[in-house]
Amino acid sequence: MQALHAAAHATRVTATDVNPRALHITALTLALSGAPAADLREGSLYAPVADDETYDLIVSNPPFVISPGARLTYRDGGMSGDDLCRTLVQQTGERLNEGGFAHFLANWQHVEGEDWTDRLRSWVPRGCDAWIVQREVQDVTQYAELWLRDAGDHRGDPAAYQARYDAWLDEFEARKVKAVGFGWITLRRTGAAEPSVVAEEWPHPIEQPLGETVRAHFDRVDYLRSHDDAALLEAHFTLAGEVVQEQVGLPGAEDPEHVVLRQNRGMRRATRVDTVGAGFAGVCDGTMSAGRILDAIAQLVGEDPVALRDRTPAQIRLLVEQGFLEPA
Repeated sequence: MQALHAAAHATRVTATDVNPRALHITALTLALSGAPAADLREGSLYAPVADDETYDLIVSNPPFVISPGARLTYRDGGMSGDDLCRTLVQQTGERLNEGGFAHFLANWQHVEGEDWTDRLRSWVPRGCDAWIVQREVQDVTQYAELWLRDAGDHRGDPAAYQARYDAWLDEFEARKVKAVGFGWITLRRTGAAEPSVVAEEWPHPIEQPLGETVRAHFDRVDYLRSHDDAALLEAHFTLAGEVVQEQVGLPGAEDPEHVVLRQNRGMRRATRVDTVGAGFAGVCDGTMSAGRILDAIAQLVGEDPVALRDRTPAQIRLLVEQGFLEPA
């Protein structure tokens, strides 16, 4: 399926798989769909790819299930713990052309005494920006039960089911794994001196497909990396489409207790802002610079404009980073 989607917009597609039957079905699917043939290679991950072959886009839905052994090829990676996903991510940097993207679904371990974001950050290859989004977390019992049911083991011999269940939990206990995270990892090859690595948890509903949202995230990374606070104050911004404001407070009160900006597109984020942030976002239509808007707000609320200019760029930077504001 990944090869079929890629064939719709790529001039050259290389697909690898350890299962020759999967490669045969891929060739058949491409032919039946009228898509160009792909270069199909048997082998694990990048093993069938020469060292000097690089790509503009790499995508994978790997066998990411963290399981004892490799009983089912389509889902079990056959490496210890989450090593297959780690290996895939770490080996990708040298396979990407400058500005190229890689996008993976993955599972990762939540290990006792270790922050999961630190674990994932250590996977990111040198010279790559990364956006890591954790969509779901399951404790080890839920995780084992999910994949045992996926294999149909719950319909078989109860003793065999119990033995497999115990094997999963014993494996997790031996590695001090308390839970398993699921989400996506996106990499982009960059020449920046300080690559951006964002790791976040977002279990809430999102708009799909997310292709343009992913590209926009990295465009904002580039923008913010090239604009210090002084440059932000000189810049012009517009409020992103389909952003609404929600206010909560006592009826008749002069000011709300809190104000929330909420997106109805893309990641559908929500962020709490203060009165200045809400007022700033509300008048961003691209006609005035951020600094001039803050000067006007300072006059309205009776604040020192210099102090307001000093403390507000961090909030502007966050609103741009999360996609609420767009450079005009």
